Amino acid sequence: MRDRYKDEQYFSRFISESENGLNNLSAKLKNGEVLPERVNFVKIGMLQYLNNIILAKYSKGESIEEIKSYLLDAIHLTFESWDGFGLLYHMGKTRLNQYGLSSYDSMLWMLSLGYLLNIDDVDFKKLVAVIDRDQVKDFLYEFIIRTKLKERQPITEESYEIYYYAPKAYELLRTAIIQYNMADAEKLVAKFVRKDWYNKHKSAGWYNSHLSNGGYFGYWSFETAAVVKIMALDDSSFIDCRYYPKDLVHNS
Repeated sequence: MRDRYKDEQYFSRFISESENGLNNLSAKLKNGEVLPERVNFVKIGMLQYLNNIILAKYSKGESIEEIKSYLLDAIHLTFESWDGFGLLYHMGKTRLNQYGLSSYDSMLWMLSLGYLLNIDDVDFKKLVAVIDRDQVKDFLYEFIIRTKLKERQPITEESYEIYYYAPKAYELLRTAIIQYNMADAEKLVAKFVRKDWYNKHKSAGWYNSHLSNGGYFGYWSFETAAVVKIMALDDSSFIDCRYYPKDLVHNS
């Protein structure tokens, strides 16, 4: 077990129920029960189930290889179906090249896990293709992307027109990645994962979900682990933080 809030029985039940939901949607697609205009919506529903399963399996303590196989399925489904999912609109009309917090989180988790689990570049590039297709430019995304895809050209500006929760929730981490002094970066990351990460996600659907009997899949800041590993930071001051997936840094 990696999680401190729920026991193994809870996560076994959660994973089983989520897999049933995933399989039901998959069966409807295979049996032609979904209207063509609804296919992408159904696949996004499948993707959300997959992401929940990945997080729950990590929380439960399942093997990295098991988690990696589900991540690859999620990446393939993202490439097939994302199609602008989660992009924001101004005044309900003008499309903005930026994601709402939920979609921003989902993409950031997949990018971070893709790096931490060292998935093949071919698969990783599918996530990058989706981001480029949506014309989203984000410094934290690019920091992780360019660690794996070193030939990728750096961006000089972001695509944010209106600053909603996505960049603000990660402000300290975004500041850490541009530090030249490692001690300063470590302090920023420590404060981010200990205080900001959870508290600045109060608008997220999963916030405080551990207080319920269902819907909780674990609280994990995979992006913190990715930044620590990329920058080779000393994580001793926050290694026991309940949100920090330390084994992805030290055992992967």
